[in-house]
Amino acid sequence: MKKYLYSVCLVGVIVYSCKTQQTTTTTTETSTITANLTKEEMLKKGEDLFNLRCGRCHDLPKPSDFTVEDWKPIMASMAPKAKLNAEETNWVLAYVNANAKK
Repeated sequence: MKKYLYSVCLVGVIVYSCKTQQTTTTTTETSTITANLTKEEMLKKGEDLFNLRCGRCHDLPKPSDFTVEDWKPIMASMAPKAKLNAEETNWVLAYVNANAKK
């Protein structure tokens, strides 16, 4: 019985360590991709995410409906609901800020 428990624990540790390494690799790859994006490409990605993820649950406001300062708390509260990671949140925030009310 002890051998069985040790085997199960060992398999769990191996699976966990593989999953952690995969996540780290993906984050590094995404950071590299972001570093190579032009401003226009980042704004386009932000617009696409805004339309796709934010429009999934409710009608979209126009970015020009709010100021840059108004968008900060809106994005802080809505990004987790839209399941945006940090980079995606930055892309959407860059898009709405670029088109925000002056």
